[in-house]
Amino acid sequence: MYQFRDKTVFVISPERWGLMKVSKHHYALELAKMGCRVYFIEPPLLTNSGIQITQCPDHPLISIVKYKPVFRAKRFLPGSLFNILLRLQINKLLGKISIKPDVVLSFHGYLFENLRWFGAPVNIFFAADQFFYDEIPPEINSADFSLAISDTIYDRILQKGGKVFRINHGLHGLFVKGAEELLGNGIAKKSADKKALVAGYTGNLRMQAMDRNIMKHVIENNPDVKFIFWGSHRKNDLNLGGIQDAESDEFIDFLEHSSNVDLRGVVNSEQLYEQMKEADLFWLCWNTGMSQLWDGSNSHKILEYLSTGKPVVSHYVSSYKDTSLLYMLNQKTNTGFEESFKQVLGLIKEGEAKVIIENRLKFAVQNSYANNVHKIAELINHV
Repeated sequence: MYQFRDKTVFVISPERWGLMKVSKHHYALELAKMGCRVYFIEPPLLTNSGIQITQCPDHPLISIVKYKPVFRAKRFLPGSLFNILLRLQINKLLGKISIKPDVVLSFHGYLFENLRWFGAPVNIFFAADQFFYDEIPPEINSADFSLAISDTIYDRILQKGGKVFRINHGLHGLFVKGAEELLGNGIAKKSADKKALVAGYTGNLRMQAMDRNIMKHVIENNPDVKFIFWGSHRKNDLNLGGIQDAESDEFIDFLEHSSNVDLRGVVNSEQLYEQMKEADLFWLCWNTGMSQLWDGSNSHKILEYLSTGKPVVSHYVSSYKDTSLLYMLNQKTNTGFEESFKQVLGLIKEGEAKVIIENRLKFAVQNSYANNVHKIAELINHV
């Protein structure tokens, strides 16, 4: 049986290391906990100086790799020259890191293209996000297999003949432990006994997909509900990216000046875990029709929400369509979102059935990052 023990793993990420962490960062941390030496390769940046390898502040077995690209853009180069330069880039990284990987785990499509050039025995392309282009990332062709976190991503890869398996987003160990404790303590039918209910939202508040108009209406039309937002909105906190435009600026300003909104910014996992206990429900409202990139088919924050056992109001999330884990709309537009939100407020006041809460907690526990790493190891053994 293949195991992630004492392996050298290159994690190729489209996001840099920083305060906010998503799947790429959490997989790196989970692999390091299992004894793997992880090199977290950030996206190229022209302002970098050569190749720099620094110690990750969050784990001694993780090194952050920053590099300046040897070329600027593929579109300006003939194919043969591009391949030469791309291979040169990979060889420079290998030379600086000075150790060949046992596994290449790439979350970044359209970048290195041929993963086999790293010389690893195992190459995996992890499609944790929708693709930017209609063309499928070429990394899929050189990977031993690909992983897809949503039904729509899975279908797109499968249609192109790629070897692909479904895997859900992962859940941080802290939230897994909390869900297990709730299950162990027993769940009783509970109703909210406080006057003001609290709705929680986590994530990058400058991400393009947010349906800001609907969210503003929900906040304005529910003045008795306290809305807590955790996540990056200041420029210095945006290691995950985000739009800097008038619409997002206006939305942040609206949140900052709304009397029933508590804008808490970026907090670490421990703080987030503790503070999320304040919420009576969570919500997720994306404009899923704006582009294929933001189709809303899955989101990593859903598992964190479910791990609390609290209800979740959301747009249509196709990867959860055959479950009763979310109070989600049954169509791809957000018509009726405000009504759904109010209905869930009523359900909370009445009290939800014990089995509904238990199902959320059990599902969250089953999808821990640790379990997902074991699933990947089983797939390596199988393939």
